[in-house]
Parts: sequence; C-alpha cells; structure tokens
Amino acid sequence: MTSLPRLTYSGAINLTNDLSVLEAELHAGRVAAAEKGYLHEPDSIDVEQAMFVADSDRLLSADEAAIAGLDFQPTHTRFVMIWAAQP
Repeated sequence: MTSLPRLTYSGAINLTNDLSVLEAELHAGRVAAAEKGYLHEPDSIDVEQAMFVADSDRLLSADEAAIAGLDFQPTHTRFVMIWAAQP
C-alpha cells in the first residue's frame, strides 16, 4: 500500500448568496482527492470571507485587511480543505 502525503485543496469564489457554487467547488476538491487515493472526507474545511485587493491581485481576510489598514469589504469566499497524511 502506498502512503499519501498531506493534501491541501483551496480556492475562492465570488461572494454570493448562492451556496451551491461553494458546494460545487468543495465537491471538486473531494473528487480531486479521491482521484489521488484519499478515501475519506477532509480532516478540515475552513471557509472565510475575503476581500480582493486590485493593487496586489490578492485576497485578504478581515484580519489581514485590518493589519493593512484597509476597510474590509468582502468580495469573495475563500476555502481550504486539508486531508492528513495517510500511511
């Protein structure tokens, strides 16, 4: 049996009230993990609102925006799914 390293799948979608778009992205992550041999659900899924900063082409969380002195105005939903390493 082959061991599998820790796997991270992440992305961002435009902030909308349509949660089906987010669910579709999370499903795509599960499919990608299954294709690599991960047979269980992710160990963690983190979802947060983020703000696009045009000057840097970056997405900032509310905390990151506050540190940068920017007024947080969310434009996206950012997600990170993590599967632990498997022996």
